[in-house]
Amino acid sequence: MKLMRTAVLLLTVLLLVPVLAACGNPTTDPVNTGDPAASTASSDQSGDPGDATTDEAGDGFEPDALPEKLNLDKTLTMLYDLKYSTQEFFAEDTTGEAVNDAIFRRNANVENRLGLTVKYEGCEGNDKNQNVFLKRAQSDVAAGTPEYDIYAAYSRTIPYLAVNGLCGNLLDTEYFNVSKPWWPQALTDECTIKGKLLFATGDISTNLLWYMSGAFFNQEMWEAARMGYTLYDLVDNNEWVLDKFIEVCKQFVSGETEADRIYGMVAYNACLDAFLNSCGVISIDKDADGNLKLSDDFLGERTANIVAKLGTFFNEGYNYHTSSTSADEKAIFYERRSLFVIDGTQIVRNVGTKIEFDYGLVPLPKYDADQPGYVTNLRYPYNFYAINKTSENKEESGALLEALASESYRSVTPVLFELTMKTRYSQDSTTSRMYDILRGGIAFDLGRLFNYSIGNFYPQFRNQCIAGGNWSSNAQTIRKSTTRLIDALMPIFDD
Repeated sequence: MKLMRTAVLLLTVLLLVPVLAACGNPTTDPVNTGDPAASTASSDQSGDPGDATTDEAGDGFEPDALPEKLNLDKTLTMLYDLKYSTQEFFAEDTTGEAVNDAIFRRNANVENRLGLTVKYEGCEGNDKNQNVFLKRAQSDVAAGTPEYDIYAAYSRTIPYLAVNGLCGNLLDTEYFNVSKPWWPQALTDECTIKGKLLFATGDISTNLLWYMSGAFFNQEMWEAARMGYTLYDLVDNNEWVLDKFIEVCKQFVSGETEADRIYGMVAYNACLDAFLNSCGVISIDKDADGNLKLSDDFLGERTANIVAKLGTFFNEGYNYHTSSTSADEKAIFYERRSLFVIDGTQIVRNVGTKIEFDYGLVPLPKYDADQPGYVTNLRYPYNFYAINKTSENKEESGALLEALASESYRSVTPVLFELTMKTRYSQDSTTSRMYDILRGGIAFDLGRLFNYSIGNFYPQFRNQCIAGGNWSSNAQTIRKSTTRLIDALMPIFDD
């Protein structure tokens, strides 16, 4: 079955060669191998996706459980985020651009299969407009006959709607199937609370793949240093850990003035969150009764050690550069003045205009060699989907989300992930394989998703790292304030 799926993807590659040529050539441990058959399944999929039951076409992709044809005879309306970062929700027409055309075909196929029409209503809903999106949804519900059936927006906006009681339980709908590979296992593990899953993402979101955090590095700078090994060797030999990352960065720092300074790493300050997750720490856990609580690792020795190590590193000379604007950090990397930049994979879309040197990619480092796998933090601008709790079309909305995710899994993700990210935006097959590792380790942390409702404590982690502070005393302050807010949040999962 692997061979069949590989053949299907190869045929897709051949069909898209003219398009790609026109564009240029630029924690558990389910680490994929780089085989297209393995990597087209969603992250954290246990077992070998090539062994899954195939659909009738025999293409090697796992089938969904939807009927082959539904005649829902409905118009469903999706309130979507106008501030989305990369194309995801719809395409007006085919243009010859591979991802655009895949999205166009996906939507047409789904509407035809389900016998419905999808209407898209835009509203600003990014980090600066969460209340705008919330108020639009609340006003719609208050009207008594809600227009919006589905909400789709920025990763912190949809959870914000959920805590305000607007989102229905996806698991209560007939056709939404959380066991399928287009819904990541990590999502259901972390985000299902007391039997309720109020929002979801996965193959349905192109931005999920574009905002996986990685450590991009200047390959030319690395090769010129003649280190005697590669960063990929460290990853493959289970040696790519926090201490080694710090050691490597320090060896590349040079320069006496800002104009000639070379940094070990640069990172927009929000990207520092990635180190916590990559070191195996998720801030929110669940107790034996399913109630949310701050995790022991977050409050305890593990995070204290991460803060101590990064704090020392950040405050010794010019090992790193950070600011509140990602443009500053990217500019330093583009100017060949840093070995690493920590950012989402979307940074590679600037290839040909700003990154004018050979670059590589590795996951962020693990805490130590005993950590079982590499963990991938997601930068915030990806999207979650939810159904309106008051909609009269909840069943139809569940079917629509399932069909969109299923169709994305077999037609959009292969184009975006295999042909765009791993082919067009990879320097070589090894870099391509690193994308598989990132995708295989995607994690969701409710502390980041609900952060505006439970105290927004992640900036305190960043600030402690930057200042070289003492995490233990800070953690006790967070424990007191955040525990009360978490307790106030829980009733939405008890209804």
